[in-house]
This record gives sequence, structure tokens and C-alpha cells, in this order.
Amino acid sequence: MPVTEGLDHDIAAVAFLFPGQGSQYVGMGAALAQGSDITRDFLHRADACLGYPLSRIMDGDPPGALDQTCYTQPAIFVHSAAIFEQFRSRCSVTPLVAAGHSLGEYTALYAAGSLDFEDALRIVQERARRMEEAQPPATCGMAAVMGIARDRLESILEESRRGDVLAFANFNAPDQIVISGHLSALHRAMETIKGEKRARAVLLNVSSAFHTSLMEPAVAHLAEALKNTRMRPLQGPVLANLDAKPYSSNPDQMRERLLRQLVNPVRWEDCVTEMAAQGATTFIEFGPGKVLTGLLRRIDKTLTGMNVSDISSCEECVARLQ
Repeated sequence: MPVTEGLDHDIAAVAFLFPGQGSQYVGMGAALAQGSDITRDFLHRADACLGYPLSRIMDGDPPGALDQTCYTQPAIFVHSAAIFEQFRSRCSVTPLVAAGHSLGEYTALYAAGSLDFEDALRIVQERARRMEEAQPPATCGMAAVMGIARDRLESILEESRRGDVLAFANFNAPDQIVISGHLSALHRAMETIKGEKRARAVLLNVSSAFHTSLMEPAVAHLAEALKNTRMRPLQGPVLANLDAKPYSSNPDQMRERLLRQLVNPVRWEDCVTEMAAQGATTFIEFGPGKVLTGLLRRIDKTLTGMNVSDISSCEECVARLQ
């Protein structure tokens, strides 16, 4: 499939995007292993760093493991970082700005030179493990909601809580908001949404209620891990999910934003809008799937989306940028 839809924009006005949880697929490891010396090397480094065969989990061994948060997040990070480095070895395009969706923010910081690969992978592994452990199994979840105004959805959340936690988690596009919380409240909200004209809600394949106060137990553990991680000055601007504003290169401020991200909604629509306001017209998504490329068109149809997910799409993207 083509990686872009009509490259009519100024290719100098490029933004880099990095996906988050939900873009994984069985076979991610094989795509890298069969790719190039660069992508294979990242697989080997990841397995050595983590002390277990992430590369096998990425290919579905054992079955179902890839959809467990503790493996999903490292797998997506490794895939995105590897395919980004493959692209960088072939193309010298410098982005105006970069951003990552949730987990992808760590990949964006890696790509901007703030984190080493192994350091970033260890932090991502700790983040994933602590997020998975933050609440008891099968008690929390998330759902994507389409076709309903934000103020009406907010009223539904208020009506559905009844003492439970239920909150906005991702503002992905004008017509897509993700809600997150206790399953009991989530199901009540979804039942109400079914009765709304043109609205629908889809339960997501995640294990907990990310980007809400229910992630508070993970914050202290992640804070300790971040404190012991070296963070270098950024080599280019990265927008934060928290408020769609650029990260500073102050390590303590960077750590604080990453921690706050766990318990606050991802403002992805605002991030894309801000990147476009800065002049970006061509957006390149590095990693598995095409989630962010799809959201891009829902936010602003005038923007060009390109996806680099394997060697073939990388070569096609490079050719279109030359």
C-alpha cells in the first residue's frame, strides 16, 4: 500500500510522529529481522538489554503475550526506534518538530537525542510494568468514542461514574475521544452512548485505565527510574502530550512532564494542530500500523500523512522526499 496521499506540500515542512499502544501486530519482529543490518541490530540489542526474547514475543511466541502491556510497549518502542534509524540512515530530512502519542513520546525523545536507546527501553519497560500493575486485573479499561460532542460526552461521564473513576484519556481528533476508568462505569457510559444519535463507542484492547488518576500507583515507581536516567538536551523540538507545548531541555522538567502524562489526558489533536501552526505540512509516522496517519486526516484533511513501518515503506518515503 502507498505510504502517502499525494505529496503536494513543501517537503521541508516535515513533522515526525511516533505511535503508542494499540499499533502492535504479530510479526513485528520478523519485519525487523528480515529488514536490514540496522533493524536486526536493534532487535538483538533489545533482547540483550531486557534479558528476555522480546523479538520472539513480537512474532507471537508465546501466543497473546504481545497484547500484554508489559510487552506491548517495549515492542512498539523497539520497532519505532529501529525503523526510524533505518530511515535516518537513508534520508537527511530534519523535522520542524516531533511528537509521540503516549508511549510514543519516549520514542520522540529518543529520536531527538535526549535518551539513549537502552536507557529509553529500560524506562519504557518499567513504565509498562508499573502501568499494568497499577490496578487489579480485569477491573479497568478504555473505550474510543466517535460521533458525539465533547460537552455531551462529559455529561455522560458524570452520570456514569457513581463513585467510580471515569475520565477523558485521549483527545485524538475532533470526532474521536478515548475515555478511561473502572469497567463498571465504562460499561454504563457505553450503554448511554449507544442511545445517542450517530454516536458509537468501541472497547479498546488494553489492560487498564491509562491516563487517569488510576495510574497514580505507577508514578512513584516511574519517578525513581527516571531520576536515575540520564537525559540530554534535545536536538530538536518535541511537543508534550500534556499541553501540546515544547519540552524544555531541563532534565527535571522533562521527567516531571513524563510523570504527569501518566495521569492526564493525551491532547493529540492539539499537538497536531500546533505542529501545523508551526508550518508542518507533511507528517511522517515511524512504527507499526497507521494509527496516527489515520488520525491526521480526521484532524486536518489538508495535511499529508506518510507511514514508515518496514523497509519497503521506508524506501518509498525516502524516494518521495528526494
